[in-house]
Amino acid sequence: MALELPPSSIFSPSAPATISAIQTETTKYEKDLLMKMGTAPNDPITLGAMASYLSLQPNRYAETVEYFERCLVNCCTGGDIRSDVDDSYKLVYSTYVSLYASFLCSCSNDDISDPSFVGDYKKAGSGSTSLLEKIDLLYRRSVEEHDNEPNPINDTPVFLHRNVKDYKKADQMYESFLDSHPEAASVWSKYGNFLKSVKKDVKAAEAAYLKGIKAGPTNVECLTAYAVFLHGTLQNYSKAEVYYSRAYEVDPFHVNNLSNYGLFLSEIKCDFEKSEEMYQRAMKIDPNHHNSIYNYAVLLDSGIKDKSKAEEYYTRCLEVNPNHCFCLYNLAILVEEVRGSTASGKSEAEALFIKAVQASHNDPMTIADYGRFLLVCLDDVERAKKELMKAIEIDGNCVVGNYNLGVVEYNAGKFSGALKYFGKVLKREGNHWESMRWSARCCVKEGRRKEAENFYEMCRKNVPEEDRGGVNAEIEDFKKGGKGGGGKRRGSK
Repeated sequence: MALELPPSSIFSPSAPATISAIQTETTKYEKDLLMKMGTAPNDPITLGAMASYLSLQPNRYAETVEYFERCLVNCCTGGDIRSDVDDSYKLVYSTYVSLYASFLCSCSNDDISDPSFVGDYKKAGSGSTSLLEKIDLLYRRSVEEHDNEPNPINDTPVFLHRNVKDYKKADQMYESFLDSHPEAASVWSKYGNFLKSVKKDVKAAEAAYLKGIKAGPTNVECLTAYAVFLHGTLQNYSKAEVYYSRAYEVDPFHVNNLSNYGLFLSEIKCDFEKSEEMYQRAMKIDPNHHNSIYNYAVLLDSGIKDKSKAEEYYTRCLEVNPNHCFCLYNLAILVEEVRGSTASGKSEAEALFIKAVQASHNDPMTIADYGRFLLVCLDDVERAKKELMKAIEIDGNCVVGNYNLGVVEYNAGKFSGALKYFGKVLKREGNHWESMRWSARCCVKEGRRKEAENFYEMCRKNVPEEDRGGVNAEIEDFKKGGKGGGGKRRGSK
């Protein structure tokens, strides 16, 4: 029995489409499947093929769930996915029960999912099956049908630690499974990610990645995960490049590796041309791969300096993933830079900042930069102070939060309080020349000229070339007995 499956890709769930939209916006492949269902509406093979196809499309989340459910129900003798599987449909069931579980796990990621869907598992006492219960059920059936092979459990602990925040259960599931399946390379890779991001155990994480590579020397998921770990965590760039290259040699069409390798080439090697090539290759393979689209937008924004094209790709990323918090944040900054001098530009940037804060789940940097925007661009001191305080309550060492609160205090004439905030910045970033400059100004205001002189000297040594003229002029004025800084000042990034 041949199963008809579309090519593998990332899952990008979104709002449901109407039946008329299904009929008018379909590809030839989808039309062929609809024609088959016209004559055999309950055929599990066709229903499963449609579910797999829709799972790869944006804006088709609800339909995907519907077709997976219909496929599995029609494979079972009792009209329920919990009942026995018809012998003639065992292969169909074992295939699509795994795909359905993986789809639910993938689309329950906080940054891309329908909020009502993610929150479904929290419904206590409602009588409905929760999201977690549904995934557990699907994976149990999947493991039964696959005779306890490794693939079916791949995403369950990921869901537990990312969404349910049940780290203990996730850890136990990983350890138990890997004890009996040490050959499961992809699971080792996921466990390494868990150990790195949740348990903060760098040594154990590296050991897990290496066990995965040993179990599957050509497993691109393992090679890429270890390359990312070497790149971002250990900052062993020469070794990271070896593993990115190795993954590329094994599979030059692996979208995640292309995206991450492109990021490495841009960030570390400053090879913008080759980085752009990697991103464009990834987007050609999967036009909806939001990480590739986003990373390419960042390259255009910060590396190539093509703001217009960068905005185009940030917007494209948000069409695929409307809740991509970093994309919302970067686009807000870009709009502020390009159109922030106009009333409409300010309004547009603020709307993006608000969405970014909502999507970031209390990321202090995002909140602090929203506060900076309110202070610098809108001159709304009260709202700015509220957001900046919120940021440092989450992270007391947040540089943007402390720096701009120092500016707020200075402008209010509270120079001792300002010095405390600037001191926190300098403790975190010892060469933060702007905090040195502001600290000097505070000391001048309080008549502590010797301390001011020391801060100005430190500032002079750290100021970048493009700002040196203004700083030197301020220092000369101070040496002549001037007040160094003057009146009201605005914050900055």
